[in-house]
Amino acid sequence: MTVTSPQPVLVSIGALARRAWPVIVAWVTLLAFSAAPADAQCGQTTDVSPRVSAGPGPAPLAVGDSVLYDASQTLAGYGFHSNAMVCRTMAQGIVWLQGHAQNLPSLVVVALGTNGAVSAGQIDQLLGIVGANRVLALVTPHNGNYAYVPDLFRAAARRFPGRIILLDWDQLSTGHPSWFAPDGIHLGSAAGVGAFARLVAGALLAAPGSASTSTVTVPGPVTIQPAKPVPTNRVQPALGSHTAAVVRLAVSTFAALRRWLFIL
Repeated sequence: MTVTSPQPVLVSIGALARRAWPVIVAWVTLLAFSAAPADAQCGQTTDVSPRVSAGPGPAPLAVGDSVLYDASQTLAGYGFHSNAMVCRTMAQGIVWLQGHAQNLPSLVVVALGTNGAVSAGQIDQLLGIVGANRVLALVTPHNGNYAYVPDLFRAAARRFPGRIILLDWDQLSTGHPSWFAPDGIHLGSAAGVGAFARLVAGALLAAPGSASTSTVTVPGPVTIQPAKPVPTNRVQPALGSHTAAVVRLAVSTFAALRRWLFIL
């Protein structure tokens, strides 16, 4: 009887890796989204008290959406009280301010307009809530759902000099992609958070009792460019800077794995 040894089956590492590619993709994707913090959920709210005093009286107030969310801790170091809600619309911000109208400070910053439409009538509502003895500061959104909103805020500041301070984030941040997460909306780096916070804090310099100006351009001058068109009108859920970093890691991991697999 002749015994025949089985022939060895040779499978290249590259072939095995390519077969495992769908599993690797699924694993990295799961990692990216399971690492997303709670601030990636619409409706998640943060309310941060100031860590220092910005002057006599109640602390200046900043009300906003997920962009403010990421900068709220930094603004606390400038003496601001911040209330930010992920996916907050202008209409929702107005409702919140109406509920706190009896306790508003002399400076109210509204960093809304990224999610959904904004009307001139809503700006009039904000002025009515804030009242004639307080100052309203409007932060222009960058790459929000509607490209006309920054110009609407600029026009309102021209229409109500002395009552509205323009904090032109859309203008200031143009040409600084490193400040943003991959979506071009949310703050994606310490530099972006710092620039946004300094701009908002600059409203203190323009408020009554200081060298007055209707537009704050801290930190430094930039060239005014028209707002960029936005490809969609959908309200996007917020991604915190941590989530953006995880997504960037996942994308770079995909690219590295793909190069490695096809070299083998």
